[in-house]
Amino acid sequence: MREKEIKEEFELCIRSFIDAKERSEQKGLDEFDELRILEASFNRLFISVEHLCNALMLFEKGNFSKKHFGDFTKFKELKEKYKSDLASLYQRNYHLRSYGDYRKFSEVKPNFNKNELKRQVAETEQAIRNSLAELAKSTDISEFSKRMNNK
Repeated sequence: MREKEIKEEFELCIRSFIDAKERSEQKGLDEFDELRILEASFNRLFISVEHLCNALMLFEKGNFSKKHFGDFTKFKELKEKYKSDLASLYQRNYHLRSYGDYRKFSEVKPNFNKNELKRQVAETEQAIRNSLAELAKSTDISEFSKRMNNK
């Protein structure tokens, strides 16, 4: 097992998640400011999900695909174990982040708002907690559980 790399990925996952959650709770001064908050929050949230997926692929398979789309089948195999649909979570956050950063996936525009951000934050937090609970059965990751509980 590549414990050092797994822990590094979880560290990046949790740091990005906390940043996304804190940003998502900010109030903008105006519409322009609100849009910047959404863009930054969705970006950090995607980075969190990406690192979560990296950590789990390292733990389960020993490596991960740099583009992740090759890992979707593997994510689906892990859905029951981790009680999270990681493939869907990854894709939704990728589309929201891509819309925020590049205005790609215009079909996402109606969902590019605070309500969707809150929903994605909650779903990502649950996926992280589920993953930490499962990994705790075989790896000392108590430092990450503490960080999630103290955020």
